[in-house]
Amino acid sequence: MEPYLAKRDIKLDIETYSSTARKNTAQPGHKTSRKRASKNDSKTEMEIEALVLKKSAARSIVLSRLVKDLSGELAYKPDKIISEMIRLQAEKKILIRESVPYRKFKDYLFSPISMWFWEVALATLSSLGLIFASSGSALFLRFVFGGLMVLFLPGYALVGLIYSKKDELDYLTRATFSFALSLAITTLDGLALNFTPFGITLFAVALSLSAVTIGLLLLTSFRRYAYYRLARIITAEKQSPD
Repeated sequence: MEPYLAKRDIKLDIETYSSTARKNTAQPGHKTSRKRASKNDSKTEMEIEALVLKKSAARSIVLSRLVKDLSGELAYKPDKIISEMIRLQAEKKILIRESVPYRKFKDYLFSPISMWFWEVALATLSSLGLIFASSGSALFLRFVFGGLMVLFLPGYALVGLIYSKKDELDYLTRATFSFALSLAITTLDGLALNFTPFGITLFAVALSLSAVTIGLLLLTSFRRYAYYRLARIITAEKQSPD
């Protein structure tokens, strides 16, 4: 390992970045086009690598700031820059890590990593708050968020609990499962309410679906936190000297 590698440490203000680099495709038989595309990709990689190593050589730097600076200087899209930085880390030329790991579930839940939780929770609470809207733009929003509550959000929360790792399902499959499971959860919720004193009313259905969705979101977040802690332990073991 080269001696400068230990000094190149990029502080990461979120858990991780994952992106797929866009690859230039060419029609079969166009060897010249493929060679030109390959040459351009190599040039791009060299430019990004040179600047990343230069900026991270003297001191640690926040990843989001570095990506923003490189995107402005090189006029490349952030996903391309992030992809190259992940490659550099795989080759052990840089080290991407969190400046402060989240040791408690509460800290993890209120961190940027759990932004997905608050987005879905906000959509759920908005659906609940709009059930009494009866006119104007609020009525339109009621239909939109009500549809999300019945057809998507409960299933999305359940799919997140079953498949906690983001790479276990692609987005289309996750959305399809979310739609199907939401219909099943809504049906079971209505069946359960039918045997309660509240009955199947608009408020009872909205409130119960909101409670189920947020409960599943909390369980999903806790399970992802368990994966997060395990990943931190494995990373620490790999980085510790023999």
